Amino acid sequence: MISLFSFARQLQAERRKGCRRHLILLPLLFLSFQILWGFWQLSHASEEELRTGYVLLFHHLPIMNTLLLPMMVSVTASRLCDMEIKGDTLKLLYTMEKPATFFDCKYLAGLWYLLLFTLGQGLMILAFGQICHFEDALKWPMLFWHLAVTISVSSVLLSFQQTLSLLSASQLFPLFTGLAGCFLGLFSLFFPQKIARFFIWGYYSAFPVASMDWDASTRISHYYEVPFPLTDFLLFLIAAAAVYQLCKSIIVRKEV
Repeated sequence: MISLFSFARQLQAERRKGCRRHLILLPLLFLSFQILWGFWQLSHASEEELRTGYVLLFHHLPIMNTLLLPMMVSVTASRLCDMEIKGDTLKLLYTMEKPATFFDCKYLAGLWYLLLFTLGQGLMILAFGQICHFEDALKWPMLFWHLAVTISVSSVLLSFQQTLSLLSASQLFPLFTGLAGCFLGLFSLFFPQKIARFFIWGYYSAFPVASMDWDASTRISHYYEVPFPLTDFLLFLIAAAAVYQLCKSIIVRKEV
């Protein structure tokens, strides 16, 4: 019980550090950009596309997440970790808490902001449906799987970016990695599947719930639901847990 209380206290300390650095503005900023993009996208959509507006969003949003979220994750991890790196206080902190606990608390603090963004994106989808009067009915399993993929892929990127931030004396390299990940993830969508699987930044689109057919003769796009690749996603979750443990072990063994 004492150990659990100590962990909760350390987690609360990390949350307070994030509040003092106004990290809540990050998910709000990226979500605001997606809202503006969504209004622009839907204002240029044809009547045929708006008939399946929810499916259109479920097709386009993973691409937008691929382009934006790697950078949001890298900035979140960097802002949470740079105060200890700049102040060179890791050795002092490790006298009061275990490195593994320190890593877990940092991770959960960052995951909180990613969860806020994900839930905000879900509300955004619901709002667009009401504002734009989509004719298709929202299928809740599609919304659930879309949000599950968003938070799961973001959590893996957070493990990776947090490790880079804690290993780097300067936060420029982790931030550059996040920026490069945005472009690598986007380009990976055009790679063969066997090659694209090596680019974790593109995994937002690796578990689709919607797809599109484009008729070159009529220039009409048709959006439709596809079965969710549940087996592949479960394997990804297992790999995600392994990545987290690997990243934590690297930080635990780091000399300070």
